[in-house]
Amino acid sequence: MKDFRAFLGAYPMGLFAFLAGIVALIYLASEQRKLKKIFDILPCVFWVYFIPMALATFGFFPEKSPTYDLLRDYALPSSLLLLFISVSIPDIIKLGPRALGMMFIGSLGIIVGAIAGMFAMKPFFAGGLLPQEHFPILWKGVSSLSASWIGGSANMAAVWESVVSDPPTQPEGQLYSAMVAVDVIVAYSWMALVIALSVFQKRFDAWIKADTGIIEVVNQRMKKVQEGSAKFLRTDKFLYMISLALALSFVCLLLSRGMEKFFYGFITNGMIRSVLKEYTILIVLITILGIGLSFTRVRRLEDYGASRVGYALLYLVLARIGAMANLNAIGKFPYYILMGVVWVGVHALFLIVGARLLRSPMFFVATSSQANIGGTVSAPVVAAAYQPNLAIVGLLMAVVGNIIGTFLALFGTALLAQMIF
Repeated sequence: MKDFRAFLGAYPMGLFAFLAGIVALIYLASEQRKLKKIFDILPCVFWVYFIPMALATFGFFPEKSPTYDLLRDYALPSSLLLLFISVSIPDIIKLGPRALGMMFIGSLGIIVGAIAGMFAMKPFFAGGLLPQEHFPILWKGVSSLSASWIGGSANMAAVWESVVSDPPTQPEGQLYSAMVAVDVIVAYSWMALVIALSVFQKRFDAWIKADTGIIEVVNQRMKKVQEGSAKFLRTDKFLYMISLALALSFVCLLLSRGMEKFFYGFITNGMIRSVLKEYTILIVLITILGIGLSFTRVRRLEDYGASRVGYALLYLVLARIGAMANLNAIGKFPYYILMGVVWVGVHALFLIVGARLLRSPMFFVATSSQANIGGTVSAPVVAAAYQPNLAIVGLLMAVVGNIIGTFLALFGTALLAQMIF
C-alpha cells in the first residue's frame, strides 16, 4: 500500500492516469445492463466521488501531488467555462415564475439551513464532542457544502479552493473530509426519499390546491428544447473547445492574481479577505465569462458536445476531490451528520411553505430540491420519477443552481457565519 502511494506521489502522470482510469471504468460499468439498476439508484457522479474516497480511506493516494494542483487550476475552471457556454438563459426563463420561484426558495432554505445546522453544532463544541480547532473554520466547510447543495459538485470544489489555506491545515483537511461524507450520506439519502415520495404527488397537489396546468405548458416548451440539432463530436471541434477553455482559464487566472492584489490594498476585514482571494476571483470571472459567451455564437459548440467535454473534465476534478478526502473523518466526527439532517430539514420546510404560497405542484418542489441538493446529474432522474417526459426541466433548474451556487455560498453563508461566530 505504502509503495503504491509513494509511486503515485513520485509520478504525477501516473496519478492522473489512475484517476482517469477510475472514471472511465465507472462509466463503462454504467453501460452494462446487469448494473443498470445500481446506476439508476446511485448515479455515476456518486461513484466518481465515492470510489476514490474509499481508496483514500485505505491510504491509496498521496496527500499532495502536482496532479491535484493541475486539476484544480485548469481542469475545474475549464469545465465550468464549457458548462456555462452551453447554458440557454432564455430556456431557463421560460420555465416560468413558479419553477424559478421554487428553485430560489429551495436555495434560500439551504442558506438558512446552513446557519441552523451550525447553531445545532454549538453544544457539541461547548461539550468537547467536536474539536475546538474546527470551530473557527466551520464556516469554510459549511460554505463549501452550501455551494454543493445549491449548485453542484463543481461549485463545492470552487468554493473550497477559494476559502481553504494554501497548503490546507490538518483541521481543514479533517473538516472537508467530513463535509464530503455528509454530502454523500445525507444528500443521497434525501434523493432516495424524494423519489419514494413521488407516489404521493397527487395528494400533495390536492392539499395545496396546486395549479397543475403549468406542467402541461412546460411540457410543450421542453419538447422544443429536446428537438435540438445535436451533432457528432468532431476532432477539430474538440481541440478547439479544449484550447479555448484552457486559454481563457489561463487568462482569468492571471487577471485574478492582479485583482487579488488590488482588492487587498483596501480590504482589511479578515473574513472577507479569506473569501475574496485569487481562486474566488478566478471562479467568478470564469462564471461571468461563460454566461456571457452563452449569448454569442460560441454557444453553438454545444451542438458538438461542449457540455459533455465539460462534464468529462469535471468528473476528473471530482475524482481528485475523492482522492484527497476519506471516510475516516465522519467516523471521528459523526455529529456532522446531524448538522446535515437539520440543514436538509430546514430546506424541506422552506419548500413546503413556498409550495403552499405559490400553489406549486409537487413536481416543482421535488425537482427544485434535487436541483439544489443533487445537481445536474441527479435532478433529471428525480424529475423523470415524477413526470417521465420532463427530465429536461430538472436539468435546466439544476443549471440555475450552478449559476448562483458559487455566489450564494461565498457571499451568503460565509458572511452570515461571520455574524454568528
